[in-house]
Amino acid sequence: MQLPLEYFPSQITGENYLKITNNFGFSHYFINSLIVSITTTLLIIVIAIMGGYAVSRYKFRGKKGFMLLLLLTQMLPGVVILIPLFSIFNKLGLINNLGSLVITYTAINLPFCLIMMSGFFSSLPPTLEEAAMIDGCSRWRAIFTIIVPAIMPGVVSSGAFAFVNAWNEFIFSLNFINQSSKFTLPIGLSMMKGEFTVNYGGLAAGTIISLVPVLLIFCYIQKYLVKGLAAGAVKG
Repeated sequence: MQLPLEYFPSQITGENYLKITNNFGFSHYFINSLIVSITTTLLIIVIAIMGGYAVSRYKFRGKKGFMLLLLLTQMLPGVVILIPLFSIFNKLGLINNLGSLVITYTAINLPFCLIMMSGFFSSLPPTLEEAAMIDGCSRWRAIFTIIVPAIMPGVVSSGAFAFVNAWNEFIFSLNFINQSSKFTLPIGLSMMKGEFTVNYGGLAAGTIISLVPVLLIFCYIQKYLVKGLAAGAVKG
């Protein structure tokens, strides 16, 4: 913002980090985003595993049409369903409730994760769970003790996709939440930009902090992502 341009700060300080954590309610925004993102991710993983298994293993009328419908839902922009969802949640008393965000994010991200999980299930032969069931396992136990560990890269990829999308979402949280104590991180950061002034220091510090959970998640799951990329490789 100044000329001549300085690429490196003349004085390094952590004052902006202290200000946003103490004065701007940043910790509340961070916790709210964690609650919404983690809950959404867990719901999507459980439902996507069950739905992906059913789509992959069972034959039923309209299966291709159902998969096509799931794909078509991903082509709709979020603003198309914004007003109907707001009307529904308003009648249910879920405005200014984090549950409305969890429901919305789950519904939006579930179709893609379900398609992804069905692909991973299809890569495994049905004889795996059949052999486990012959040895005395129930179908549920065979799925969660034999099949799911074998497709863990797919489970992790679906969970990461759901978490990042829920963590970064802005439009729905802006319209469904108007109490500052329930703001998520993207909304909290946007509040630092006023009509005439912008808190550049706080905005930059908050952005760096908001990147930390995503970076930690991908550092932890990178081994699973590599396994997923190599899942189709020739094995000998």
